Formats: sequence, structure tokens, C-alpha cells
Amino acid sequence: MAVTGLLLLLWPPRRLAQDRALAALAGVYGFSALSFLVSLEPVWKVLDETTGRPSTGILAAFGSVVALLALQPVVLAHWTLPGERARRRTVFCLAAGAVVIAALGVLFFQLTPTGRSTPQGFTINYVHTGTYQAYLTLYIVAYTLGETVLAVGCWRAARHTGEVWIARGLRIVGVGAVVTFGYSAVRLGHVVAVLTGLPQPSAAAEKFAWLCADGGTTLTLTGFFVPTLALHAVPHARAWLRAQRDYRRLAPLWEAMHGAVPGVALNSPRTLKGSRMRVRAITWHLYRRAVEIRDGQWALQPFLEASVRHASEQRRREAGLTGADLASAVTADQIRAALTASKRDEAPQSPAEYADATTREDVRTPDDDVQALLRTAAHFETAPARQENAPSWT
Repeated sequence: MAVTGLLLLLWPPRRLAQDRALAALAGVYGFSALSFLVSLEPVWKVLDETTGRPSTGILAAFGSVVALLALQPVVLAHWTLPGERARRRTVFCLAAGAVVIAALGVLFFQLTPTGRSTPQGFTINYVHTGTYQAYLTLYIVAYTLGETVLAVGCWRAARHTGEVWIARGLRIVGVGAVVTFGYSAVRLGHVVAVLTGLPQPSAAAEKFAWLCADGGTTLTLTGFFVPTLALHAVPHARAWLRAQRDYRRLAPLWEAMHGAVPGVALNSPRTLKGSRMRVRAITWHLYRRAVEIRDGQWALQPFLEASVRHASEQRRREAGLTGADLASAVTADQIRAALTASKRDEAPQSPAEYADATTREDVRTPDDDVQALLRTAAHFETAPARQENAPSWT
């Protein structure tokens, strides 16, 4: 989830230079991904071999977490504060994070290596040493403080925003921050138990600590993306599906036009499947389809017969159609008759206009045109088959 979020936020790269909040959020996802990566035991071993010092992964993991904790308030600051206050908050948070990471580095290299350990067993192996107690306490205090600032900031921002999905996302982030307190409690419990001589937390408590840390982080990562999903990804997905549906519904009408006047197509699909579905650039292809259908109508204009229009209008009115629906249905009948007449090269006895010509003034955008053509296509697909063999003037 962290890696996916990072990759999505990095594209296009120019946005990061223009939006500091976005750049900070990308850093949150990046350092979150790094903290999990270096906590994997195979990666942990590679770091040990590369640096020549056991358990270097714990420093990388803790440093990554502190970095993301410093960046989370930066995101909120740029979302909720004026420019100058947000800048001051950014400088303070980043400076505080750098100081904590430097202090962790100094304490870590004062630890006496005790041989290879695992990410999950590192605390149990080292917690009896004073240096590690100071190291762990500093990290947990910074961790708890950072998550507290995040939780309070998110709940305050959620109360003041007017966007419901942003508020929901911020509340999820706040809940995730609170969940991580369970991790802090168990880790501090280790230190307190050693200092006071009390029994160490059980293995179940260790599992609970990791569950709180990972579960809280998952909620945090999810919460930051809820507004993006709700306000951008979901509408884009719906628009893509709607465009696919419209492209497919216009296919029979377009295929008939293309068969009669192949020159209307800018890029003809190689297969029938290609004329029914496009995965990439569907909005462009839908726009082209609408243009090509209109070009086909223009090419068939010399074959329109007035008697076809009159007969169709009478029949469609008797069926209860009025207004734009009537014009679309009559236009579909005219196209069918014109296609047949063009195959036979039959000139009309009384030329006519398309019935939908009277509704063109209402078409102001490409979307309007697509909707108008969809009405025509619906009637074209269900038109009586007997018309295909009839002369254009009947």
C-alpha cells in the first residue's frame, strides 16, 4: 500500500514541485514503505552484511518512521494554515525530526553488538542495556508525540473542512494514529519492566505491539487516500465506464456509417472488438466516434427522401414519441433509408433535412452531442429490419 501510494503520488513529477503538501505526502508514503522494507528479515540481513554491523536495519527503520512522523504535520500545515505559518511549521517539524534521527544514530552506534538478531527480537535482546533504553525511550517519546500531533491535527482539520470525504479521510488518519499508541505502550512497558524489576511483557504483548503499529499505519495510509479515491479516482473510474458504455452503444450506428462511408474514420479499428471497446484514451475515441457519425450523416445527406421522413414522423408520433426523442427516432429511420439508397445510388425524388437538425441548437458541448447520438443509436438499433430492403422513397 505504501509503495503503491508513493508511485501514484510521484506521477506526474512536476506536480511535486508545485504542491508542497503533495511532496510531503509522497515523503510520508516513501518513508513508510522504506520502514517496512528494512524491517523484513532478508533485507535486515543484507544491511548487516553491507554495513558490517549487526541490526543496522533497526536504525534505518526507526529513522524512516521519525522522518514520516515529521512530514505528516507538514502535510496538515499546508492543508490548513496560511502560507507563512505553514512554512514556519514545516521548518520546525523537519528540524525536530532531523535532531531526533541524529540522536538515534549517536545512541545506536554506542550499542555493543550482541550478534545477529531479528526485527521482532531486537528489543528483547537489547532492552537490558542502558544505552538501548535511552534509544528506545527517545524513539517512543518522539513516536507518541508525532502520532498525538497527527491525531489532534486531523480531528481539528476534519471539523473545519466542508468536504465530507476529506473529513472522513482525516478521521481515519486520526484513528490510525491513536491505534499506534498500543505499540508505544508495549515498548515503554519493556523499559519500565527492566528498570523496576517487573516481569517483561509476554510474547502476546509483542504481537499486540506489532499489530498496533502495522494496523495504525495501514489506517493512516488509507485515510490519506480516501479523499483522493472519493473525489478523483472513483469519479474518473465512473467516467471511464460511462464512456465505454457510450462507445459500445454507438458502435452499431458507427459501423453502419463506416461501412457506407469508410473515409469518415480517422483510424479504423482492425477488428470488430476494437470498434466495441477501447481501453486507452476512451474519451478521445468516443469524441472521434461522435464526429465520424456526424460526418457520415453529412455524407448521406444527398440520399434523404422527404417521404421517408413524413412516414417515419407519423409512425413515431403514433407510438407516443415527442420532442427530442421523436427527432432522434425519425433521424434513425432516415439514416437506415439513406444507407439503403446509397448502396443503390438512388437519388431522392424530394430531398429532405435530417429531423434532428431542428435540435442542433441545443447541442453545445461534445457531451451533448454524444447524448443526442445515443438517442438516435438506440432507435437505429431497434428499427424494423424490413426497412433495409425497402427503396429509400417508400
